[in-house]
Amino acid sequence: ATSTSSRDAEEFVGKNPIMVEAGKKAALTRKTATYTLEEHFENLDDNMLELFNAIRDYIVTLDNSIEEAPKKNYIAYKTSQNFACLQNYKKKLTLYLKLNPDEVNPMPNQGRDVREIGHFGTGDFELIIKDLKDFEETKYLINEAYKNIGG
Repeated sequence: ATSTSSRDAEEFVGKNPIMVEAGKKAALTRKTATYTLEEHFENLDDNMLELFNAIRDYIVTLDNSIEEAPKKNYIAYKTSQNFACLQNYKKKLTLYLKLNPDEVNPMPNQGRDVREIGHFGTGDFELIIKDLKDFEETKYLINEAYKNIGG
């Protein structure tokens, strides 16, 4: 006599209950997980921390309505929608901006089109910022992204 394994039975009944529970747990984690700014800058050296603070101070002072929302892999800056996302690395900060790369003219050396490149955060335009000079040269792009969402 042949017996149907539990796996075969699950295929007939529907989804694997273990996988369903794992999916529910992941969804709950996404809903309830909170991240802090400190988690994003705790591993930065002094130079990168200074740059990180300069960028975030600049962004949040554009308008009182701008919210800073730390996520797992980046910090989102938004009013009604995200217009910038900041991601930190050991030797650089990456800023994703809600800009059409085709309309960024001239294209700064630190910028690139990431429409076809997977990345965390919102925005089709990436800026690599390694120092305060890079940041000063690209502030106008942050302003443009903010204006694009109605700021």
